Amino acid sequence: MYSVEWQKRGLPHAHILIWFVDKIRAEDIDSLISAEIPDPSTDQLLFDIVTTNMIHGPCGILNRSSPCMVDGKCTKRFPKDFINDKVTHIDGYPIYRRRSTENGGQSFIKTISNADIDIDNRWVVPYSPLLSKTFNAHINVESCSSVKSIKYICKYVNKGSDMAVFRIENTNVNAPPLNENDEITNYQIGRYISSNEAVWRIFGFQIHERDPAVIHLAVHLENGQRVYFTDDTALDRAINPPKTTLTEFFELCNRADAFGAFAQTLLYSEVPRYFTWAQSKKWMPRKKGTPVDACPGLFKSNNLGRVYTVNPRQTECFYLRLLLVNVTGPLSFQDIRKVDGQQYPTYKDACLALGLLEDDNQWDSMLAEAALNCTGTQIRLLFAIVLTTCFPARAQMLWDNHKDSMTDDILYRYRTRYNDLTISFSDAMYNESLIAIEDLCIAIANLPISHFGMSSPNRSASDLLNTDMNRELQYNTVEMAGIVSRNVPLLNDEQKIIYDRIMLAVSAGQGGFFFLDAPGGTGKTFLISLLLAEIRSKNGIALAVASSGIAATLLDGGRTAHSAFKLPLNIQNNPDAVCKIKKQSSMATVLKQCKIIIWDECTMAHKHSLEALDRTLKDIKNNDKLFGGTLLLLSGDFRQTLPVIPRSTYADEINACLKSSRLWRNVEKVQLTVNMRVQMLQDPKHSLNNC
Repeated sequence: MYSVEWQKRGLPHAHILIWFVDKIRAEDIDSLISAEIPDPSTDQLLFDIVTTNMIHGPCGILNRSSPCMVDGKCTKRFPKDFINDKVTHIDGYPIYRRRSTENGGQSFIKTISNADIDIDNRWVVPYSPLLSKTFNAHINVESCSSVKSIKYICKYVNKGSDMAVFRIENTNVNAPPLNENDEITNYQIGRYISSNEAVWRIFGFQIHERDPAVIHLAVHLENGQRVYFTDDTALDRAINPPKTTLTEFFELCNRADAFGAFAQTLLYSEVPRYFTWAQSKKWMPRKKGTPVDACPGLFKSNNLGRVYTVNPRQTECFYLRLLLVNVTGPLSFQDIRKVDGQQYPTYKDACLALGLLEDDNQWDSMLAEAALNCTGTQIRLLFAIVLTTCFPARAQMLWDNHKDSMTDDILYRYRTRYNDLTISFSDAMYNESLIAIEDLCIAIANLPISHFGMSSPNRSASDLLNTDMNRELQYNTVEMAGIVSRNVPLLNDEQKIIYDRIMLAVSAGQGGFFFLDAPGGTGKTFLISLLLAEIRSKNGIALAVASSGIAATLLDGGRTAHSAFKLPLNIQNNPDAVCKIKKQSSMATVLKQCKIIIWDECTMAHKHSLEALDRTLKDIKNNDKLFGGTLLLLSGDFRQTLPVIPRSTYADEINACLKSSRLWRNVEKVQLTVNMRVQMLQDPKHSLNNC
């Protein structure tokens, strides 16, 4: 692939990236790329070309006016260090051999500003002797082992021409002077195109090209292709699903002619070399290229086929793709699961039979080692992490080998409960352990253990679908009521007002948006815990989240907002983000039925987090009200230990911010002061708008 760009002087040059059929090994680099001055006694032509075109500068103390000098340093990092042998890097360019004159290197004298300078290998730009002698030009050649080189070339495609900022002045002395503060009038920015680039574009020459062409190949399960339909075309689309490159690959292999017989010898990714994807959505034999002796009338091109990648979490589709890149000429979705005449029920089983999957020895050894010094709870968590992130090939076998160590704490509990040391492992204990593992898998990846090839535990479907609901309803109502009865009398006057106002909104079910603003140590957590206990004492659902893990631990049943709402990790760069909560999931049911969501330390959260929750709740509850009509209490503290600002100013800034906010309109705010000074940042408006 290559791209052409023009320098500011109008001179064109190309960036070219070439892949070799045979990979360059470390010992081959010196024969292809050199960073040394040639010996003039053996190759005078190459010596003249290199000394004329491939010497950098010199710069530095030898020439401080060189264009590459910035802040007294060379931007190209010349001169390089002497080195007697190359050093290859995993990511980046190698360090090429540059021998000193004492170790066999060459040098020559170059005259700069009437001064003779001794130039050695430290100033040589890496080059290819073959290309330099072919074109007699400056051609910098590097060995690339990083994807950065692809990005480096592709960025020039969309970069466009160079731009300049220029100022417009009126030379008429009688004209009124320009407004010095009007930068729009005084300065302009525009692209400038040299005559060389203009001619290049007028004649329509290529500025970017890739060869060979890459054909993307679809991969999907049977009847799993994407279908676009309307109300009028839904029935027809269901009866006649669209053709894809994969379904037509099966049809091609089923053809009864020579083309079909030849296609059965090909991998899925090799088909674009011999067949072209026509507009009729069929694989048609190529009519140009190199004739194929094994199939008269068929021609071979250099096109490449690339099967779309599949996330391992899509287990069956992932293993189907693995089969497609290893099995030649399958006739159907069923035929590709056949190995040595035996039909396997799943694509994963077929991959195992073909030996395409790694064994699980490392996971087996890890769990065996963990059994020596870890509790059953810890081993179950470790096993759940292996299932959800490492995708073992034989998860059921791992469970069978280590189920005793994962159930050891459950066995101990049974023996303690019945005071009987003769009790041994039973199916009920194993089932309880499996339920705990499945709960962990759902919490980590929102997937049941059956997704990983294991047998599901004996639990009702409602129990599986309501994991999050059960978590929020596990509180002892009698204990919660006792907390309320003991602590309500301890509320001061302002806390009592806030408590009553919020509980009134909870009872009315009218939704709303409260903000609890108070400095640290004034009783916010005490008040929030009391609100949670009051709602849970009546078997209601109250979600307690916080922006940080430390704050979440102070709340009964508290979690971080990212954990509870499945917020994207890069939320600050994604203004249109939504929470990763499925509409039919257990968490969605919790959000529909919860009485209040309390978000502590909300001032630490990015505004995109609140906007993502707003969009998600509106979608889940099919309600266009703010946060889908859910009652939300945001707690935090804007104020810091800085100069005191009068309370009237503070209130004005709060109101101004809330009124101007797109998300926080119609907000009812409650404040908890407890006779403490009101302190804010130096620039209150700035800090509030940031929040």
